[in-house]
Amino acid sequence: MGRRGSELAEERLRRSSVHGVFTLAMAHEAGLTRAAVRHPTDHGRWRHVVGHAYVDTARPIERKMTEVRRRAVGAALSWPGSVVGLGTAALLHGLPVQDDGHTHVIVTDRRRSMAGLVPHRLQVAPTDVRTWAGFSLTSRRRTVVDCLMLLARAEAERLMAWVRTRDVLSGAELRRVAEVRAGHRGVAQLRSLIAATEEGALSELERLLHRLLHEAGIIGWAANERIVVGGRIVARADVLFAAESVIVEVDGRAFHTDFEGDRARLNTLTLAGFTVLRFTWTQLTERPAEVVGQIRAALREPRTR
Repeated sequence: MGRRGSELAEERLRRSSVHGVFTLAMAHEAGLTRAAVRHPTDHGRWRHVVGHAYVDTARPIERKMTEVRRRAVGAALSWPGSVVGLGTAALLHGLPVQDDGHTHVIVTDRRRSMAGLVPHRLQVAPTDVRTWAGFSLTSRRRTVVDCLMLLARAEAERLMAWVRTRDVLSGAELRRVAEVRAGHRGVAQLRSLIAATEEGALSELERLLHRLLHEAGIIGWAANERIVVGGRIVARADVLFAAESVIVEVDGRAFHTDFEGDRARLNTLTLAGFTVLRFTWTQLTERPAEVVGQIRAALREPRTR
């Protein structure tokens, strides 16, 4: 193939690619010879994405096409008809899960993992599927449920806390899901997560705080309460003493990582007349009497709002 022919074939490949992602089969269909394909792959100009998919590093990448989105497109090109799900779909929906570097795909038949693609045989209704940028993925709600059921326990617990504090799914909705999916893999974990958060504690640290309050005989509080200031929800209190305007929070949840946002929220609560106490795992486990004493002192202090 001459230089002009190669240039025309590469232009055809560029046009047929999906957001810059293509497979070697697409390169051959565009007219590139095996030698013309081997050279950019061997020399690193064509970078492997996932499955059979590649991108041309010499061409500009669309700004919105993050690496996870490129992997999702690559999954659709490698396994047509598949649906991106679980952790990969969670990342695309902006859920707080860790990227394990794999692309998780829901398929209808048995197949093995391949070059970064991890298949999962699950039933997905058409109403649970969304389409974006040339690939299909599970809806946000379906993704949340799948992750709560099938992620490792520790990560599922962190996600459950995030879901409940943002009212993504209520306890009643989750219980209905557990009933509908009875007998499915992961439903036992889902039921366990629901039971662990029934009383409002969304982490082991919060459950420890609740035990301390119960053992100390401190009453008049509610867990996981919305704080509304100026008609806007500004916070979710781990524990709220509404009559005394005292908020108790425990630090350690994965989503308590926004330093600037936390300080702005604390200022808003303080100006609204709240006393905010924050405790760590070390304080709760090694100095529980001190924690209880400080809470009692805050409850005795007269507050005006």
